[in-house]
Amino acid sequence: MPGVVVAGDGTSGTSASQLNVPLGVFVNEAGTLYIVDSSNHRIQKWNNGASSGVTVAGTGVSGNSLSELSYPTGIVVDSNGYMYIVDYANSRILRWPPNSNSGECIAACTGVSGNGIDTLNYATALAFDSYGSLFISDGNNHRVQKFQILSGFDETSTTTITTTAITATDHTTSLQTSSKSSSTHSSTIAISIALLLWFLNDWNLSDFVFRLPIIQ
Repeated sequence: MPGVVVAGDGTSGTSASQLNVPLGVFVNEAGTLYIVDSSNHRIQKWNNGASSGVTVAGTGVSGNSLSELSYPTGIVVDSNGYMYIVDYANSRILRWPPNSNSGECIAACTGVSGNGIDTLNYATALAFDSYGSLFISDGNNHRVQKFQILSGFDETSTTTITTTAITATDHTTSLQTSSKSSSTHSSTIAISIALLLWFLNDWNLSDFVFRLPIIQ
């Protein structure tokens, strides 16, 4: 069965109808695409059936300010439109509010790449579980990092997500956050023995979901 082009015109470029090395994509319930337009250093929001996109994060120029991205690679969007972006060449994770011209760093905010517990080295993809734990594929460090960012996360149901402050510890990241509303989640678990031992003292494992990130 042949595919159907839903975004981009098949040539690299910087116009609203073009993409340049798209590496990640997120699709919401309405069919709206959030495309990681990596070599254009931006996130394009592409409505279902549209012939062009709108830039919703990044300036189109590589940089390390909070209004800029540098070769982003991955994205997750929550039900309120907040974007969680893997800012690959800046080795950090940004949370970008809807209709904003800048984001905030929520993980690996040291400004440098590294192999410490508070740094990343060219991360490529990310995923949340329903408890708000953020899992990041830490590419050049050959590992997956877990950061406790939120008290819960849901990509589909209504949530209220609040600003967080992160403090690194030896094995986990502690969290200071204001309150948030979400529905209770119940699901089965599929997890390795190593992760089972890691989380045994912290979670009711029968209610825990581990979502492997999809690397583009």
